[in-house]
Amino acid sequence: MAEHKERHILHLPAKEAKLFIDSFDTVLLDCDGVLWTVFEQIEGAGAALQLFREHGKRVKFITNNSVRPFASYQQQLHALGVDVKEADIIHPARSIVQYLKAQQFEGFIYCLGTENFKATLRQAGFQLIDGPAQPLPESFHQIIATVHDGAPVGAVVVDIDFNANYPKLMRAEMYLKRSVDCLLIAGASDKTIHVRDGCEIIGPGCFVAILEQAVGRRAVLLGKPGYHLRAGVVQEYGLEQPARTLLVGDMLEQDMAFGSLCGFQKLLVLSGGTTKAQMLQATNTLQEPDYYADSLADFVRLFERINDL
Repeated sequence: MAEHKERHILHLPAKEAKLFIDSFDTVLLDCDGVLWTVFEQIEGAGAALQLFREHGKRVKFITNNSVRPFASYQQQLHALGVDVKEADIIHPARSIVQYLKAQQFEGFIYCLGTENFKATLRQAGFQLIDGPAQPLPESFHQIIATVHDGAPVGAVVVDIDFNANYPKLMRAEMYLKRSVDCLLIAGASDKTIHVRDGCEIIGPGCFVAILEQAVGRRAVLLGKPGYHLRAGVVQEYGLEQPARTLLVGDMLEQDMAFGSLCGFQKLLVLSGGTTKAQMLQATNTLQEPDYYADSLADFVRLFERINDL
C-alpha cells in the first residue's frame, strides 16, 4: 500500500500551521457533509467560515447537490452567519446552463432530475422534455411505443432524479442512440449519497454509468470531479494560482479528485461521507488529501493557535 502524506491540521507544529493558513487566499467548500448533514448543521462550521473571512480569505462554495434551490442554500448559509449571492455557489444545474450557452445549444433537452434542477434549466430559456413519470403497462410493445417518441432531442441531461425508473432510462438511451450528435451531460457523478452515519443511498452516477455503457460514449461531466467543470471554476473565480486555493470536501472520489485535477490544495473533513479508515485505504493518489480534519470546527482551534504566535 502506498504511503499516505495527509496530515491532520491540529498535528501541525504552530509555525507550520501558520504557514499553512498563509498558503491560500481562497477557500472553496463543499456543502453537504462539510457545513451540514441532511438533517442538521455541523457544529463549528459557522465559526470556521467567519474566521476564514476575518483572516482575509475569500470563501466560495461548490456542491454536487442541485436538489436545493438557491434560496435554500442562501437560508442555510445565512444561518451559519454568511450572506451569499448566486455567483458564490457552483452546482451542476448552474454549470450545465453555462456549458450549454457556451455551446450555443438550441433544441430540446431530455432531463432526468428534480423539479428544482429542471427549473434552473427552464429559467435559462431551455426547452425540456421529461418522464414518463406514471407507471406503464408491463408490456414491451406499449413501453417502446411510449419511450421511442421521435422527439427532436439534442441533449440528454442526467442528475439526481428521485423518481428515476426503467422507462426514463430507456427513453434517454433511445435519444442518444438515434443521433451521435445528441449530447450526454451529467451533473452529480456520485455513485452513493451519504445521508448520515450508517445510511447511504444509490447516487445518479450509477444511472450515468448505465447510459454510458449502453451507448458506448462518456458523458460530459459538469459536477465534481468533471474535467469540463474545472475550466469554468478556475475562470469564473479567477484562480490563476490554483495552489493558493484550498478545497475542503468530505468525499475522496468527488472532492479530492477534483482538487487534484485543478491543482488546488486539498483538505478532507471526516464529518461526512468518508471515514479515516477509508482515507488511509485509498489507493488512487489523485484522491488523497493533503490535509485532513475531523470537521471544520478544527479550524477554530487552529486559528486560536496561530493567533498566539
